[in-house]
Amino acid sequence: MTDLNQLPSSRRACAVLVLLGSLVAQSASALPPAGPPSPPSSLETAVLSQAPVVEGRVTRLLINPYGEVDGLLMSDRVVVKLPPHLSDALVAVAAPGQSVRVFGFTEAPGSVKADAVVNLGSGQIVFDRPPGIDGVAPLPPHLRTGQLRQLQVEGRVDVVLTGPRGEANGVILDNGSIVRFAPDGLRSPLQRGTPFAATGLGTTNTYGTALEAISVGASLGSLQQIYGRLR
Repeated sequence: MTDLNQLPSSRRACAVLVLLGSLVAQSASALPPAGPPSPPSSLETAVLSQAPVVEGRVTRLLINPYGEVDGLLMSDRVVVKLPPHLSDALVAVAAPGQSVRVFGFTEAPGSVKADAVVNLGSGQIVFDRPPGIDGVAPLPPHLRTGQLRQLQVEGRVDVVLTGPRGEANGVILDNGSIVRFAPDGLRSPLQRGTPFAATGLGTTNTYGTALEAISVGASLGSLQQIYGRLR
């Protein structure tokens, strides 16, 4: 076996990423198959008795930089958010072109934190449940990083993503790429139609491209680092 300490730094970094990717694959294959979802609790039943905050057609599924589906973009441009550990459950319930009813609360204009999403066609429901409650533990953070790779994207801002207090923490570009960054990490205000480019670490999969930005700018030729000097 090759001693990683004897490799040049660039080759050592690549070898570490390959090793992490292998560990992720092995861990995923070792997980027991997910059982059927547990029936709604009394609290979840109460959630469904409330008035929905959003109802309409899903335009696309949204992913985080790890490639996990953690939200929906609705036809009225409202972003519906769920925790990433519910990625598989959300994919099983909602798809682009389908109509859903969302229960939860509005965090900020155009942004909804979902407690439940109901597919109006199939009747399937995904509830916001804690990790591991259905018997499958999420991968630990150090294994999730194995799939990240360096990416760059460029386009125009279509949707500004926000956090719980309405602070900007990402954008969806007109080509579908999703860029996340630290809350209020950009000095310039973001508006729809603004040219935007970024480089960072992320994932491309069947649901699209998403990255955590390291550098941003109006174009790939005018990027500036967000976090200062990176070593």
